Amino acid sequence: MNKKNVGKVRALWGFMILLIVIGAIGLHLHSKQNSDDNEPRGKDSSLYNLDAMQPAAQKPRASSTSGEQAQPSASLNGEGVTMIGDSVTVGIEPYLKEQLPNMTVDGKVGRQMSQAVKVINELAVQGKLGDQVIIELGTNGPFSKDQLHDVLQSLSGARQVILVTTRVPKGWQNTVNDTIAQVADEFSNVSVVDWYSASVGKDEYFYKDGVHLKPDGSRYYTSLLVTALQKS
Repeated sequence: MNKKNVGKVRALWGFMILLIVIGAIGLHLHSKQNSDDNEPRGKDSSLYNLDAMQPAAQKPRASSTSGEQAQPSASLNGEGVTMIGDSVTVGIEPYLKEQLPNMTVDGKVGRQMSQAVKVINELAVQGKLGDQVIIELGTNGPFSKDQLHDVLQSLSGARQVILVTTRVPKGWQNTVNDTIAQVADEFSNVSVVDWYSASVGKDEYFYKDGVHLKPDGSRYYTSLLVTALQKS
């Protein structure tokens, strides 16, 4: 084989080797690209589904643009709830109705515990006595254990009865609260909202008489009652 033919053969072999090398490189690059496409993109793929990884309670809530406050659930809109009280009840009624619009509120200035049984009977006849009853009385004077016992006995068929302790700068304050604490334990459907203790150090909630409530105090008082109703 002459030198000219040898040169052609070498050139042909060189060209074939080059093609083989280029093909191998291309195959490697294609294989790597497919492998990358099958792997999660980024170091932490959970970032693409962060909402699904969060507990429901921690997910951001959509902000409201309506300016309206959240309403109580349908199961606690005040239906079947009755409150009987004195002037303190009269003062907080608008705030109660904001939270529990369907409840019955029967407040009267100067009312005493001795009048409660009559009020209960009248509400029952009118179909306004619910199975959750709040009693707020004691602002205007003390009452005996027997009087309170009679009131609670008349509500023995209620699912829940809530007695509210009093805060009044009068000599009967402690007597009223002690009587409530002692008698409440005798009835399985009775619980106590201790307004006296809850209002310690919150003078700014009261008007000068130390009894009746300013708007912030009324809202706080209402929140305690709503919480107690939800526990039934």
